[in-house]
Amino acid sequence: MDSSVQLITEELYLSNKATDPLELAVLAGSMLILLGDENTIAPKLAAILSGRSSPVSGRVLIGEQQLDVMSHSARTLTAYVSADFSCPGGLTVSGYLELAAAAAGFSRKDSKDTLSQLYNWCSLTDYTDIPVENLSADLRFFTGFAAACLPVPRVMILQGPFPVDLHPLLEDLCDSDCAVVASVPGLEYVPQSSQRIALCSKNSVTHIIRFQELADACSSLMRVKVLFFPALPRSVMESLKGARDIMAVEGGYQFNHSNLSAAVTNLANLARANSRQIAGLEIRSPSSEELMDFFSEDEDTGEADLFCGEDLDI
Repeated sequence: MDSSVQLITEELYLSNKATDPLELAVLAGSMLILLGDENTIAPKLAAILSGRSSPVSGRVLIGEQQLDVMSHSARTLTAYVSADFSCPGGLTVSGYLELAAAAAGFSRKDSKDTLSQLYNWCSLTDYTDIPVENLSADLRFFTGFAAACLPVPRVMILQGPFPVDLHPLLEDLCDSDCAVVASVPGLEYVPQSSQRIALCSKNSVTHIIRFQELADACSSLMRVKVLFFPALPRSVMESLKGARDIMAVEGGYQFNHSNLSAAVTNLANLARANSRQIAGLEIRSPSSEELMDFFSEDEDTGEADLFCGEDLDI
């Protein structure tokens, strides 16, 4: 196995309905996003890649020695943070992380210095004496994440959604050559620094795409709904530059546009020129099904090589 590859699958079948094995590799210093809600394979795949759940068949291998992620010896190489992280009642943030540091083999002296840095990095300094159960959901996640970084693993696997303030920390992990895999339920949770996004259906991964490919697809598939007061004739609406697939709805129209900022600007100008008010404006991101259909139109899309060093700047 290539020394830069931290995680790789071997004849991995995720469900009894899968017709082909999942071929997946995650490089050191890269971030892979599993995009799909709880009705897709994404959360289960995250658990399988972390060794917390078993596939139908096949294996997940980690590190240069190609250890089976389910083996005891591989446990120290991966870390897993659940979306519903919790710890024993009554433990404060400092109490829980001190226990986590001791369990990870840190001496009392080393753990003091390490935890001080960790509190600062994870923005937990002001909350160390507060019971974890009394924290907000975001701070509880940060606490679980901090524990998972004792020490920083070869592969960090997270179940989202998680706070957007965590994104820079995930980027820091990648900068230290840790591989990051995160399952998220929607586009709004995808970190900008992710290199690959796996589109997940109910039983499989249908496509693996680059971040820019996802951004371009979202721009193309973004649906805008606008309401006018008083009503605007369709003939006028059809003059909106760049609008595609215009559909009349109660009080206004829905349409696609490849440039969201231009669409909003042109809508404001159109309303002003026709003595109308914009009574409502809604932007709808494409659904997972729409994204999968979009990339299915190109047979080559989704074959992006996760070993490609040029794309990942390695």
